This record gives sequence, structure tokens and C-alpha cells, in this order.
Amino acid sequence: PQPPKHTLKHDQALPDRAHSKLDIELMELGYRHTYKIGIRARADVSIKAGQFMTDESLYFMDYKHFLGNRTPFVTTDPVGSFRMLDYYAFSTSDEYFAGSFHYQMRKFLFTRIPIVRLAGVRESFFTNYLATDLSKNYTEIGYGVNYIFRLFRVEVVANFEDGQYKDYGVRIGIAANLDNLF
Repeated sequence: PQPPKHTLKHDQALPDRAHSKLDIELMELGYRHTYKIGIRARADVSIKAGQFMTDESLYFMDYKHFLGNRTPFVTTDPVGSFRMLDYYAFSTSDEYFAGSFHYQMRKFLFTRIPIVRLAGVRESFFTNYLATDLSKNYTEIGYGVNYIFRLFRVEVVANFEDGQYKDYGVRIGIAANLDNLF
């Protein structure tokens, strides 16, 4: 098993360097780990928290942006990315916290059918959470079917703000954790 991945990120732009007017400093802590649960299940956890320490001359492109998606197709890593988040709606120049939990199993609903399970199909549940000065506790919860024809996944997702239901959607993408399939 892989050990947990801890990250400490420090981004800084200093003023008066090459005639720059930028004066920003961002600190971010991160944690990511995969937990094997028995021989048939796994849980992936990803957490990031950060804060701008200085933001004297911060432009929108320097804000912290989060992996969002408003199309029916998902091309990003299923752990640590949002399925229905508007691209820049909750970008921030303040403090933030983002967390993802992805639980994948071999036997639940559809995978109780032997031919489906033998085809390598897996089911998953996930939740994503984002807290920024603008996000109002943005949360996504979803259910997915992975490794359809050993390559695709289909997910049903609902999103909430401050516990209030906002919307739902269906997403199609490349199978979760494809590198562990072969």
C-alpha cells in the first residue's frame, strides 16, 4: 500500500521583481490517502486547506480556483474534483477548505448480479465539500458505476449549499482509479 501523501505548498509573488506589482502569499496544507478495506473495497480521501497571508495586489487569475465542471463529461480525477461546481463561482482570495471522500466497492446494487460483477464493474459513493468566504458550505453527494466496458463511469450527483438542495446531474467519464484496474 502507498503511504499517505502530505503536502505543504507556499506560493509567493514579491513586489518590485522584474517590475511586478504583485504582492501575494498563499500557504496550503494537503493530505491524500487510499485506504484498502478488505479485498473488495477502497476509500480515497483528499483534503486541502489554505489561506492567503498577503493579498495586497491580487488579481482574479491569482485567486484559488477549484476543479469544477458544468458539462456532462468528467475528465478530471474523481478524487479531489467537483462534478457540478461552477468554474469560478467560489474562487477565493481568502481562506478555504476542500475535502473529498470516494468509496468504491465490488458488490452493492448492480454488482450483485454475477455477470456484472465478473465484468469488473464497481460501484462508488462520493462526497465533496468546499468552504470559502463565498461558498456557503457547498456539498456534492453522488453514486457512480465504474469500469463499464472496463473504461467508463456514470455518476448521478446532487449538490447543496448550506444544507439546501440546489440541483442534480448525470456525469460520464473515464473510470475511477484506472491505473489500478490492470
